[in-house]
Amino acid sequence: MTTRPELFDVDRRVALGLIPVGLFVFFAAIVLTTDFSGTTIAGFPDGGLSIVEDMGYSFIGAPGLAELPTENFLVALVLIAIMLDAALDGALMLAKRDDGGEN
Repeated sequence: MTTRPELFDVDRRVALGLIPVGLFVFFAAIVLTTDFSGTTIAGFPDGGLSIVEDMGYSFIGAPGLAELPTENFLVALVLIAIMLDAALDGALMLAKRDDGGEN
């Protein structure tokens, strides 16, 4: 009886443990080879409204009321709410106990 050839015998747990190590090395190589010398840090201008207020206006879909230039994130806020609701419903469905008709 013939068997199929194996390249090397590796435990599955070892192979799954090497995936995060590989990702860390990949991201570390990206960070270490990136040139940050031309980057300038720009702060927020001092003004009347706080940054939190400006973020609130952008989240509710009223970026025109903010003093800082912001984008409209109303769709993103609604999608996040729907996804959180779906996750909560899924958790409740999984947590519901099935007695199988027994009391």
